[in-house]
Amino acid sequence: MPNGRIPLAQHYHQRTKYDPETIRAKAQTLDFDQQPTPYKVYRLGHEIDLKPYLEVDDPTNVWGRLSRLLINSYGLTAKVQSVTGKPFYLRAAPSAGGLYPAEIYLVMRGSGQIPAGIYNYQVRTHSLWRYWDDHLWMGLQRSCFWHPALEATQMALVVTAVFQRSAWRYQDRGYRRLCLDAGHLLGNIALAGALTDYRPQ
Repeated sequence: MPNGRIPLAQHYHQRTKYDPETIRAKAQTLDFDQQPTPYKVYRLGHEIDLKPYLEVDDPTNVWGRLSRLLINSYGLTAKVQSVTGKPFYLRAAPSAGGLYPAEIYLVMRGSGQIPAGIYNYQVRTHSLWRYWDDHLWMGLQRSCFWHPALEATQMALVVTAVFQRSAWRYQDRGYRRLCLDAGHLLGNIALAGALTDYRPQ
């Protein structure tokens, strides 16, 4: 790089490396009263319960396939007690520190069974929360530089992350954990897609 400057990503990775000299200095006591909730809550929109569709074994039923895709990708798998005594829910995808910063959104182009709009996957209730009911497909295509995969499909899964959930424990290294979590989740989506006859691209 000119003038001895290094790329920002390289600077970040150098700055957030674990080092025997500094690891204790960076240690912090965790305040569990301030831990971010691992779920999003929407006040507008409406809920679509996916649980009844788990038993549907009809390959033409889009709701049944979608229900199984989501539960196998990121659904709840167990309930344990946390250090605070509150219930803690494990998910199908692993997460650094069990903080689950990732969120799944379903963007629908609009089909016979599922209307166009944006849906958030509500892990706790295995439901979709439809909070945007407009046609946004062209905006998604623009954001993805007109990727040809979006021409041939009616739906897209978008994985995002809430940085504060991870940063609460890992501070600046939280970004590294977000990348790991997103990778695990995307791997699960690919595997679950094979089970439900979806072809993730």
